[in-house]
Amino acid sequence: MKKRKSRLPVIIDILTHNCIGSQEELSKQLAIRGFIVTQATLSRDLKMLRTTKVATDMGGYRYIIADSNYVSSEPFAKTQNTAQSSLHPAALSCAISGNIVVIKTRNGYASGLAYDIDMLESPHILGTIPGADTVFAVVNENSSRSDLYALFSSFLPSQVMAVAKTQFIPDENE
Repeated sequence: MKKRKSRLPVIIDILTHNCIGSQEELSKQLAIRGFIVTQATLSRDLKMLRTTKVATDMGGYRYIIADSNYVSSEPFAKTQNTAQSSLHPAALSCAISGNIVVIKTRNGYASGLAYDIDMLESPHILGTIPGADTVFAVVNENSSRSDLYALFSSFLPSQVMAVAKTQFIPDENE
């Protein structure tokens, strides 16, 4: 039986590179790697790692581990967040007012999107506040709107950003 010290980095790796939505799925992935654990042990491991479940763009949920929640003798790689790897199809609109960007999403998707925005660690974004279907992103007042447009265009759907473009980059002919 392998011990927790060797199991936790494997759990981190599994959750980082797979969309795991239940303890049963995680248990199966651990078993494939030679770790047979009870549900109670797995629950304690997830609590120790301070995992959270967030909504996915596909309508389900997945476990995530916030950076630096788990400290061990061996460092682990930062997770690649979905904001950097794909578009968020659940985003419905994007608008800016002053130093706040408001992103409307399908119900239940705001938390996952807010997490991904925070994980970008962009100097343009001070932080986010998610609701059920809305994300408020507070913008650094020194950020240009064209830089913000480029940032949000990198992970929000092109049709959403096309509609929002005039708010971020006003037409110079007007």
